[in-house]
Amino acid sequence: MRELVARPARLRHPPPFPSAFQHLQVAMPAAPGVDAQAVVVDLADDVDAALVDAAVRRHWWSADHGQLSPRRATARELAAEGGPVLRMGDLGWVDPAERALPGFPLAPDTDDVPRLWVRARRVDATGAVQGWMPYTAAVARPTDARPDEALVHPPLLGGFGAGADPVSAFDAAWRGVVVEDALWCWWTGLASAGSVEPIPEVRRLWADADLGLTLRRLDRGVLAPVTLAAVDDGIALTVGGGFGQDAAAHRTAIALALWQLAIARSLDDPAGALSAPGVITHRPDRRYAPSSAAGRRRLLDPLAHVQLSLDPGVRGAVRQRLDAAAPACDAPTRTGDGGWDAGDRPHGAPPAFPPADPSDGIPPADPVERWTVDLAPDARVVRVLSPAAVPFPLGAFRLDPALVDRAARRGGRAPTAAAAEQTPFPGW
Repeated sequence: MRELVARPARLRHPPPFPSAFQHLQVAMPAAPGVDAQAVVVDLADDVDAALVDAAVRRHWWSADHGQLSPRRATARELAAEGGPVLRMGDLGWVDPAERALPGFPLAPDTDDVPRLWVRARRVDATGAVQGWMPYTAAVARPTDARPDEALVHPPLLGGFGAGADPVSAFDAAWRGVVVEDALWCWWTGLASAGSVEPIPEVRRLWADADLGLTLRRLDRGVLAPVTLAAVDDGIALTVGGGFGQDAAAHRTAIALALWQLAIARSLDDPAGALSAPGVITHRPDRRYAPSSAAGRRRLLDPLAHVQLSLDPGVRGAVRQRLDAAAPACDAPTRTGDGGWDAGDRPHGAPPAFPPADPSDGIPPADPVERWTVDLAPDARVVRVLSPAAVPFPLGAFRLDPALVDRAARRGGRAPTAAAAEQTPFPGW
């Protein structure tokens, strides 16, 4: 795939976007299960060739291209052989009560229905062992290549990682799992957001932007520390996340938020051509949030979730969550006049929410169980899933309340009303 990475095309976004916003696309060969374009975003002076290479690998191997060796069996048959079996119910991606409703669009998920499985590694506190993962969970768009295989879970894209070697590929995939989990926990009030100042490198790269920028840190009630960035053009308010709390995390979070902002602005154009299942034709009042359970069923595509960021009610909810940090520790925000609102936090003061300490009475998180499938022959692209992690749930499918309970216990609290309600997340 290296011959492709030398030809990324940059999409230019004029002000109010910062000139350092790198938004690249790489044309992919036509193949079942592979998107036409590999997208790369960054906040940087120059194109990062490693990011482009990883994106191309990740997109190409979102399909298995015949490299996996699936086996048809029932979960009960595999379990009888003595090895571990990842049941989709263990991941909690779908509320069993909703699955039981008449007309539910996904296939039944039972131990006695034959389906395709692929070899996977399970790693937990006891060590590593070979087991089985559903084929449809291992690849991004399984029905493109295997339309005969029933889909028993929502099509989710998180947990795909690519790198120059197996270790970096796994790290990239796990970071994606952690970031999704942290952002959903923040959105539903299960993880506190503390304030953080932009790193000097980020201030410089952002200097010519005419957008609001808010940074937050998430390091309690999450699987690992994450940086949250929100960008605001006065109409759309979009959110992104980056693994860690260093300059790279800040840049990644901001770039992902900018990418979604670019999409939201296109969705807000009455003449725009973007479409996907659940995307609503432009409305002057921008009321896109579903008002009923039936309305949630349209939220089958991440693009429909980005459209939610234009809804005034959703925008207010995002702002409320961003402003929930202690007032004396408000994160600096770049204002439209080019200045920075540094808040009242004294220089050098500790963040509002320091990392959790085992002595503060917060129970430790459950041992993190991870399942990994090697997608590429050289094991430089992997798929990682964890029953401990909350994915970005498509709004059409409610999460299993048991998964929400496990996430709440990390911070030593009961599930919040927002977590129980599962208001659809605005974006990805």
